[in-house]
Amino acid sequence: MTETLYSQEAEQSILGCIMLDSKTIDHIDNFSNEDFYFESHREIFNCMMLLNKKQKPIDIITIVEELKSIGKLEIANGISYITSLATVVPTTSNIGYYIDIVKTFGEKRKIIQASYKLIENIRNGKDVDSSLGIFEKVAEIKEVKDHNNTLDSIMASIFDKLNDKAEEKIKTNISVIDKHTNGIAKKELIAIGAGSGIGKSAIALKIAIEAYKKGEKVMIISREMSKEQVAERIILSETGISKINYENREFTDSDWHKLTNAMSSYSTKNIIIDDQISTIQGIKRAIRIYKPTLVIVDYVQLLTPSSSKETRERQVAELSRELKNITLDFGVPVIQLTQLAEKGNGNFKPKGESYTRESRAIYHDSNIVIYLHRVTEEKELSIAHKRTIFSERGSLEDMKATIESQDSKGNKFLEIIVDKNRNGTTGSDYYWFKGSDLNYYPII
Repeated sequence: MTETLYSQEAEQSILGCIMLDSKTIDHIDNFSNEDFYFESHREIFNCMMLLNKKQKPIDIITIVEELKSIGKLEIANGISYITSLATVVPTTSNIGYYIDIVKTFGEKRKIIQASYKLIENIRNGKDVDSSLGIFEKVAEIKEVKDHNNTLDSIMASIFDKLNDKAEEKIKTNISVIDKHTNGIAKKELIAIGAGSGIGKSAIALKIAIEAYKKGEKVMIISREMSKEQVAERIILSETGISKINYENREFTDSDWHKLTNAMSSYSTKNIIIDDQISTIQGIKRAIRIYKPTLVIVDYVQLLTPSSSKETRERQVAELSRELKNITLDFGVPVIQLTQLAEKGNGNFKPKGESYTRESRAIYHDSNIVIYLHRVTEEKELSIAHKRTIFSERGSLEDMKATIESQDSKGNKFLEIIVDKNRNGTTGSDYYWFKGSDLNYYPII
């Protein structure tokens, strides 16, 4: 037997409650005229909302007059029908129950409509991601819950948490980041920016490995490397085997032992690497399936925007904002890697919002912004000499010679900069980025 996907009585009862006591309209959350099945009810509800906005009383006379003025009285079934709504319910106390009924039917209808639209899109040759995005929107509607937003309820929630153990943040094991941030918290968006070849993917993978070792479930969305390349980078980082030896398959017995141990230690399903997902909808769907506790996107400019008609700046801004929304909606931290603007790829030390490529929104949306900067300028080298152990070991010229020697071996002298930290301090320290094993080593 086919279920009727509406309740005329429940819809009438909602309107009747508002007519009995117009104050009830102020307590209707997460509800709109689209939840009504009958067009007449949608028009009456719209009229009530309009009267409330104008701070006018909501009763039979005002509703009828307002509908007349906008030419919708006939669509609303006329004066006699509107009058009858005032007698449908004896009390307003059950309005929440009526709303639940109407919303449930509304959600079912939206799912059916989305199903028809999905079939139509597939038949018309639309791509899978954009088609499934229809269901993502329905799922987001379904996920909306009643929230206690009053200050007293929020304070009560905070007080309850004070009696619990402090929230465990995800430590990165990169001293300068952990020193200033105390780790990565839930619902945080972290941006890591660097020029090409500076090691932004490597630092993200190092964070992923540390999180995994602490029991976190990590999902890596890789648009720059294949999933096999990402996995190989994890192996190199973990084993310390030379990249050249790995590529040439020149392994010692010790190397084979390290490889065996590394591969067996990553045999669980707590690291997910996907090189096919390219849209925000795809990321959301994967989060629902895998339920990760940390998401890494490498990198944001390579994601596919929802609209091809917008300017590139607006496209990237939308992608960044959607990643921020993911952190809030799913309660999971997201690390978005970003390229730097052209001046950030040169000798300029990145600082502030103007260094993220194609959109400053990346900087503004993020709770934490980290820049990787290759130190080459004379003034910056002089500062680095004073701040590091190089000052105890020799002159500035000695330090330059060491940097040049290391550079010839593929090791870069970098400054890791915590440039923005919404809930903490900022600062920087110096590191060697060792190209052979893709690891970071602090210079103390």
